[in-house]
Parts: sequence; structure tokens; C-alpha cells
Amino acid sequence: MKDASPRSLSYRLTTALLSFTREVFCRIPEPAAIFLGERTGDLLRILLSGKRRILRENLSLSDLALTGRTEERRFEKRVFRHFGRLGAEFLRLPKLSDQEISERVRVDGLERLRAELAKGRGVLLLTGHIGNWEIALRRLSIEAPGRFHPLIRRIKSPAVNDFVDRHRREFGKGASILADLGPKPLIRALRAGDVLIVLLDQNAGQEEGVFTPFLGRPAATYTSLARLSLLTNLPVFPSVCHRKPDGRFQIRILAPIPPEPDLVTEEAVSRMTFRYSQALSAFVHEHPEQWIWMHRRWKTRPPEELPRQTEKSGSLVGPDPAP
Repeated sequence: MKDASPRSLSYRLTTALLSFTREVFCRIPEPAAIFLGERTGDLLRILLSGKRRILRENLSLSDLALTGRTEERRFEKRVFRHFGRLGAEFLRLPKLSDQEISERVRVDGLERLRAELAKGRGVLLLTGHIGNWEIALRRLSIEAPGRFHPLIRRIKSPAVNDFVDRHRREFGKGASILADLGPKPLIRALRAGDVLIVLLDQNAGQEEGVFTPFLGRPAATYTSLARLSLLTNLPVFPSVCHRKPDGRFQIRILAPIPPEPDLVTEEAVSRMTFRYSQALSAFVHEHPEQWIWMHRRWKTRPPEELPRQTEKSGSLVGPDPAP
């Protein structure tokens, strides 16, 4: 990979551009930064036709009821503007003190988090790419500085990945753990009494997940959180951070979903993952324009929905017709 080295020209130029952009968003007044972020979302909606197609396809696959093309176009605008604004809010984290964060972000269910932290055995938080998960990380980290770890996947561009990671550590107050490092860092964090934040609304491969309903349609969902819950005997707390109409935020931490160790492992994993997915679906339904519709959530399909080959001719055929 040409830009993998921090010494490469591509890496340095990308880092400089991102740092300059952050400086601009931090220097201009907040209303102007939010306006610029939303207009950036409008521009991306125009330029990224592939992402628009994915959004429309996802809408057609989900149980979200939109009536007519006009409503769909309005919804597309709201989604892209939300993510443009999310970028602006993320870049402006250096401007906000802990006190300002606490004033802007209300937390319902905070007593649940505090009680679980007091046990000193680690905490599992479930969320998704809904609302503003970055400002949620900063707000919750005020409760236990340095002890919140979002589980993430590498961004394809090393320069962007490193910039986001440094920015999150310094200004979001959370130290990311890479999913491709395996389970050992996760176990260490939990044994230290820290908090793992797992975003569970992305497509999993055939061998990495189970199919469970998400927004009314079977979706390949990672089983890692359920397996970790069973392994550590820790409950999972569904949580979400929505942006409110006045620009403030509300975090909700719900009652925990306990592990089910009395069941056969794979049955327990399936049942627990189903409950996680239902919690996330409910969060999306509350504020659908704040979910990441541009991700191919239903990319992996169950075997019965895939074309198969006949034994004799090798020709492709679809699923058996319904009786």
C-alpha cells in the first residue's frame, strides 16, 4: 500500500489536509461550522451516487415506511446532512470542555453504568452507527477517564485511520481497540474493569455471523459480542446517542441483556444476537435519518436466497419456488 508509511508523501498530505480542516472547523463560529458540515453533506450526496444507490436499496429492503419518491429524496437529504454535521461535530471536539459536553449531552440510565463500573469487572455497551457515537464516547468518558474503548475496524486509508484514532484518543477521551487484533485486548480491558463499546450494525460474512432480523429483514450480524458476553458472564447494555432538534444530545442506556449460559452455546449466541439486533432496530426507528444507510447492511445473504448450481449441468438456478 503506497500510503501505508507515515513518511510517504500521500500519508503526509492527507494528514496535513485533515489537520487543516480540523483547524478551520475549530476556528470558525459554531453555527458556521454546522452550516458548513451540512453543506458538505449536500455535496457528498451529489458526488457519491453509489452511496445514494445503496441508501435507496437499503430503504427498499427495510421495514421503514416512506411514501413516494419525494419523501425518499427528502429523507436522503436529511441522512447526508446528518453525517456532514456529525463530521463537523467530531472535528470540533477540541473546542468543548468537559463541562460543556456534560451540559449538551444528557444521559438517561447513567446510574446503570455507574453501578456496573463499581463492580470492577468490566462493562459491555452495545450501540450502532446511530446519532453521534463520538460525542457519546466523550460524554461517558467523563465518568471514567481513560477506561472507554470502542471496538473498531481499520479505515482503509492508513492516514485517515491514524488521524481519527489520534483525534479520538486526545479529544474523544477513548482509546480504540482494533477488531483484527483478536480477543486478547478485549479480555485485558474487561479484566481491568474498563468499558468496551461495540457497534453491531454492520454486515458480517457468512462465517462471522448469524442471520437475525434487522429493520424487518434477515441480516448477517457479528456474533462476537454474544460470545464475549458468554465467555465473561457479563451482561450487555444497549445504548444510543441521538441528536435532538435543539442540537443537544440524549444518551440512553437501557436495562442489560444478560448472557444465557444454560443454553447450548450456538443457541445462546443466536438468541442473544437477536435481542441485540432488535434493540438497535428500535433505536433506528426512533430517528431513522441518523442511521448510516449508506452501508450495505444486507450484503451477505442467507444460503437459501443465493443462486445454486444443478448437479448435472452446473447451470445457476434460484431458490425453489414457493408451493
